[in-house]
Amino acid sequence: MRRTTWIVAGAAGLVVAGVVGAVVAGTAAGPSSTEAAPTRSASARPTSTPTPSLAAVPPAPSADALAALPLAYHDGVVPQLLDGTTVQPATTWEIATPTAPLVALYASPDAAAPPVATLASTVSTIDTPAATAVWGRSAGADGGMLLVSTPARNRTPGDGGDPTAPSATFAWARAADFTIAPADRMIRVDVAAGTVSVVGRDGSVSATETARLGTPEDPTPTATATYVEAAYVDTRVAYTQGNPIILTGAHSSRIPSYGGNAALTALHYYPDPNGSSHGCVRISAAMTQTLATLPVGTPIQFT
Repeated sequence: MRRTTWIVAGAAGLVVAGVVGAVVAGTAAGPSSTEAAPTRSASARPTSTPTPSLAAVPPAPSADALAALPLAYHDGVVPQLLDGTTVQPATTWEIATPTAPLVALYASPDAAAPPVATLASTVSTIDTPAATAVWGRSAGADGGMLLVSTPARNRTPGDGGDPTAPSATFAWARAADFTIAPADRMIRVDVAAGTVSVVGRDGSVSATETARLGTPEDPTPTATATYVEAAYVDTRVAYTQGNPIILTGAHSSRIPSYGGNAALTALHYYPDPNGSSHGCVRISAAMTQTLATLPVGTPIQFT
């Protein structure tokens, strides 16, 4: 696969003990008498609560600055990207779609954080619209910062690489650079049980089936949060028999490459109902059609 390049208080509290002040003098015919004026309580004027100032977010980089950054794509390796050892992704049930050809990714939500990579608005090599899953959010101006999935790695696994390399990576991004939409469903791959399910936000399961997974030598990712990077048909992949391929942002934690490209994990049809995969999730033709109806950017959890 080739990388696509884009040029891309109290008020005056005088409860004056009765604003006393009014003394009525007695007449000469009798003893003097003093009469106090009625007491009036000063009503407190409401105090205004200052609007809290929101934390700043990093400024938008220039087009030239974005073009000079590495692209976080399926074959990319960006060491500054985050993984499960540095962040704890939690499903927000949100999908983020870039509003520009390239948007900046950061290793921190701090206002002074420099960008470390870019995310494109299209999926490299297949040129389909890109979106990603949101796994956290920080407070801040213009919607703050989002913790999003990326399709890249932060180190290479397998032979000649790091055997502890994570399957999935994350980065912070400016919320202002995305359109945010709710996600009402997610995909759950239960590796221990060997099942694939579509789970609703309320916990309901609308589809589930047994899947064929990887081996201990070429395992399917576990304890991994990622997203649907693309759902597409590739007739060159003959064994899918024209059924959709559900590409995820998760990589094999053991294989550095497969078929000449990064070993991304996909959910796809395979005609042999037996056997195991090289880490992909083999499912029925009917399930590929079901998963293909989910929006790009739908969250996926490998448990």
